[in-house]
Amino acid sequence: MPKKAISASFTRKKSSDEGTDARNNHLKEDTIMKKTKRILAMAVLSAALCAAPMTTAFGFGWKNTKSEATADAEEVSYSFKTEKAVISIGDEAAPILKALGDPKKTFEQDSCAYQGKDKVYSYEGFDICTWMVDGKECVNAIYLMDGTVTTPEGVKIGSTKQDVINAYGKDYTESYGVCRYTIGNTELSFYMTNQVVDSIEYLLAVTK
Repeated sequence: MPKKAISASFTRKKSSDEGTDARNNHLKEDTIMKKTKRILAMAVLSAALCAAPMTTAFGFGWKNTKSEATADAEEVSYSFKTEKAVISIGDEAAPILKALGDPKKTFEQDSCAYQGKDKVYSYEGFDICTWMVDGKECVNAIYLMDGTVTTPEGVKIGSTKQDVINAYGKDYTESYGVCRYTIGNTELSFYMTNQVVDSIEYLLAVTK
């Protein structure tokens, strides 16, 4: 092969390799940014949880919709619904787990709120996190894991920020790319990358 042809072929291969490297670097940077954003957001939440006063009916400084409701009406909160169960923060876990059936897996993790373990039940598309309250296992978090499940208001992983606002309104707080809505004892958080939802969480709302 002539030297010029070899040189041209080498140049094209080098350019192709550089393009591949650039794309790989971009993907790595995007993954690192997403993980950093999640870590920062969870650090803020964890600090708030650990600093919360131990005063409410739950015993850890969170609002309890049922105990704080007036005689006229109960305070509204966000719930997650499946075909088998309606799941709300603070609900006793036993009837919910019975309705849902056997999870794909279960595991325990250290609790930031008290000395002990939180238990996580993994189902198709979502996880339920529980803790012990007055001797009963209760729901303290719900995590939507992929786009196969949606909130009752129609938002799922893959929805846009505008979809979230259309469904829940503009009364939210935002930090580190996370939009948070709070009603009653529930904080509903939407984690986003480039204004597209990539994680959804229902958590106990921290009292101020």
